[in-house]
Amino acid sequence: MADKLFNFDPTKEPTGIASPSIKVTSPKATSNPYDPASSPADIFNFLPPDGSKFGLYADPFATMVYVQPNEGKNRGRYWINQRMEEQAFTDNEIALISFLSNHRVATRAQITRIIFSEDDNPDKVKDFIKKCRTRGIITAFSWMTPCNSDKKKPLIYGLTRIGCEASEALFHQKVPKDFQFVPVDFSRTSGPNMSAFFPDLVANELYAEMKRIDRILYWDRKAPVRLQDGSVHYPGAVIELIKDSGQFLTFWLEVIRLSYNWEEHAIKRFKYTQAAIEKLPLDQQPKRLIIIVDSDSRIPYIAKLADEYLPSIEIRWTTDERLLMGLSPETFLIFDSASKSLKKSKMSFLLDGHTGMTASEYFELQQTNFEDDDFED
Repeated sequence: MADKLFNFDPTKEPTGIASPSIKVTSPKATSNPYDPASSPADIFNFLPPDGSKFGLYADPFATMVYVQPNEGKNRGRYWINQRMEEQAFTDNEIALISFLSNHRVATRAQITRIIFSEDDNPDKVKDFIKKCRTRGIITAFSWMTPCNSDKKKPLIYGLTRIGCEASEALFHQKVPKDFQFVPVDFSRTSGPNMSAFFPDLVANELYAEMKRIDRILYWDRKAPVRLQDGSVHYPGAVIELIKDSGQFLTFWLEVIRLSYNWEEHAIKRFKYTQAAIEKLPLDQQPKRLIIIVDSDSRIPYIAKLADEYLPSIEIRWTTDERLLMGLSPETFLIFDSASKSLKKSKMSFLLDGHTGMTASEYFELQQTNFEDDDFED
């Protein structure tokens, strides 16, 4: 079964927050879009309220399956020794290792937008990923589920032990243990539940799109935010965006995936976030909170919880499927409490064609000017 909704340590969050005092019950679907013969008995506890199928990264019954787990198994040590000795890491290798050491996992579509340009031939991307797998830098996995659908499941890539070693050598920073993947054959047992990986995958859909349109200055997964009373809050991600020259915006991100008691976890998380915002100076508070949920039909209920427990910030809602279609005027929604309806909320600077200064143009202003050491013979 799915893990907890949010991975956070309450001991590290703002103190003095009471547990939820109300019993909340989310609306449930009345029809099952999957084959009842293979559907889990408790599927109605997790289906979107409108009875639609799970979002791509929202199936609570999905379990990991490695794909060709032995690929590159005995080649990684040779690759890293050669690269280290010759100082010959390629630009794309460095970019991929950097991304996965900070964002944990990625699909090929995400890697394409983050590392390559839109003009690059898709075969170039496939060839690069294939070489990285063969060299033992990354491994591939996907998932199996009793909730079968016509959707094709993407291959997902993460760093191997060798890939993590390369990251630590290049960036002088320890890679979290749960970012290292050990490919094995799970044919005689069940693999880990994908709830551990789906939040990162759907968050990376947003990251990849913001990267593609060149608006990201900074993105830190579960970044520690120091509050005025000395406590620390850990948003799902802290995002710094550029709208134009001198116009910078801070967004926070949260991802909601369903599990048992997910409402209670959501309320706690909203309370922590509200307390954190109240303990930040006005100029350090996030401009928006983006919350990714599994379905449009889930938003009205969660929005009501947010209205009660998280009133101090504007929230923009989105879903797996909206993000998979790319950034557009349809990507973000607001919930209108008066009319009890969802409305589109376009953020024009997050659309193709926005003319303000880009992240690349901003970074180009940070020129290097090194002092040269001249030594006499």
